[in-house]
Amino acid sequence: MGKRIVLLAVPPVDELDLVGPAEVFGTANRLRGGGPQPYTVEVVTTTSDRRIDGEHGLSLLAHRHYRDAGGRADSVLVICGVGARTMRDRALFGWLKRAAATARRLGSVCVGGFLLAEAGILDGRRATVHWRYAREFADRYPRVAVDPRPTWVRDGNIYTSAGISAGIDLALAWVEEDLGAAAALKVARELVLFLRRPGGQDQVSVSLETQASHTKAMHELQVWMVEHLARPLSVDTLADRVAMSARNFARVFAREFGATPARYLVQLRVEAARRLLEQSDKTPTRVASASGFRSADVMRRAFLRALGTTPLRYRRHFRPPAARSPMRATARRDPLIAARRDIARATRVATSAHRRLTWASLTSRGRSPVSSDYRPP
Repeated sequence: MGKRIVLLAVPPVDELDLVGPAEVFGTANRLRGGGPQPYTVEVVTTTSDRRIDGEHGLSLLAHRHYRDAGGRADSVLVICGVGARTMRDRALFGWLKRAAATARRLGSVCVGGFLLAEAGILDGRRATVHWRYAREFADRYPRVAVDPRPTWVRDGNIYTSAGISAGIDLALAWVEEDLGAAAALKVARELVLFLRRPGGQDQVSVSLETQASHTKAMHELQVWMVEHLARPLSVDTLADRVAMSARNFARVFAREFGATPARYLVQLRVEAARRLLEQSDKTPTRVASASGFRSADVMRRAFLRALGTTPLRYRRHFRPPAARSPMRATARRDPLIAARRDIARATRVATSAHRRLTWASLTSRGRSPVSSDYRPP
């Protein structure tokens, strides 16, 4: 018998919050073929008739009331609608506390985090919710370190997610923990998901936020910025694009988007670099150049400030194995290709050393190199 996954639905729910994770675990079972199924999925609810009404017109039937869900669950996932933010159900909170103490994992989708926080389960923990409710969440639960940016967050055995499609991301993360990255990627591919998003990725990208400009001119400018990140973009250049003085432009830009043009430009470049690191084999130097950073070191400092990690660590952590270059994988496996690569590297090192020795020899005897343009490597 597989791991018991209990999905607690507190209606009315957003249908995708419930069906999305259920589909992930069901697909993981289906892909095992005739072998033992890794999961047993059980849906429980708070209504006596077991009916789960959806916010968009669908109704589902749970297996049982949550109080009748005896036995230990391996993992419990809490799903509820926006109305549950004001729930005060002591019996339910007690059930959730017991689940937090006995289950290997307890998670929430979207505003399900409000129930965990109301039960005191998130006190002293880091958590996330849907960005629309993050301010309300932070005001109501000051003991919780809420971070509105990630798609999902893990703190110990407690998981919170941003909701809607992020519930699918969290379910895939659980599959990866249980069955490995390859199995999670197979599930994502079977569900025709464009990208299996790790928890550290932002709920809303900077480039998506560019569509929220209040004026057509500023929106068009931001689109132009995204398309020309590799160019030097000074405040004067940007101001000229919208026919403003630099001073007035900086004031208008900050008022509309809550950041200076320079800070916002760095955010755009970090996001562009993240995509290149996830989706290409470009070196950090080439990624920096394509994203508009002056150097790989400047990009590295920007990543540390914005994400708390370096570009190379970001690539190792967030890049799906399926995106890695098959050519490089072949090179690692083929001893002849690897030997040629090592010989080429050794030749470059030897040539560089020879040039350095030549420079040192000439200068020590007071002689100049043949060309005044020559510089040591």
